[in-house]
Amino acid sequence: MSIFSLKKASGILKVIQDNKNFIVPFFLLSTYLLFLIGIHGSAGLFLNINSYNSTFADHFFYYLTDLGDGFVPYFLVIILLFVSFRESLTFLTASSIISIIVTLLKRYYFPEFDRPVVYFEFTEVIRHVPAFDPPLLYSFPSGHTATVFSVFLYLSILSKNQYLKFVLFCTAALVSFSRIYLSAHFPLDVFVGSYIAVSITIPIYYFSRQIKNPWIDKKIELRPKNPFRKQIL
Repeated sequence: MSIFSLKKASGILKVIQDNKNFIVPFFLLSTYLLFLIGIHGSAGLFLNINSYNSTFADHFFYYLTDLGDGFVPYFLVIILLFVSFRESLTFLTASSIISIIVTLLKRYYFPEFDRPVVYFEFTEVIRHVPAFDPPLLYSFPSGHTATVFSVFLYLSILSKNQYLKFVLFCTAALVSFSRIYLSAHFPLDVFVGSYIAVSITIPIYYFSRQIKNPWIDKKIELRPKNPFRKQIL
């Protein structure tokens, strides 16, 4: 392995280490989810989850799932312009790549993977959350899950608070679970969507740190600088 490869690997590992309160619980929970999928199958695990519900959970997940909508990354891109152009462009790059990968998988590689409503149409009666109209096609992988994990992982990377990193992970996990609870996705869809987001976001963040340009670390200023201030002082 070359010196550059070693340096690159150690740099990515440092990003992971700095965000262990997000990455470690993510790895543990996703491993457990994969274990359950191995035992019950993705469809079987979905049916088990679908059998548990409550009025509170219906309302909670109905609104929480919106955090994974497609507009959320672009909203964060705009907000990050006030942090630095580097952060905004980095996240825009990561979210764009994730979106392209998810779309290709959904539309071109696995278009035959139907959502639970269609998959169980003639074999099982599944419960629907009132007021939520679950989609029918292009189930694999979960775009909402990929979106929310990319957004909240990037916020975790930018945060210095270790407790907040864990809270951000929990929020991303709950939004991802909402996709199963709302009968919009199977557990395997959620598992793959989350791994796509994490495996793209971390390397993109690392490589963006290698760009050395004074302009890229500038940001949008809400209050324009006064050109005459220095002269007055």
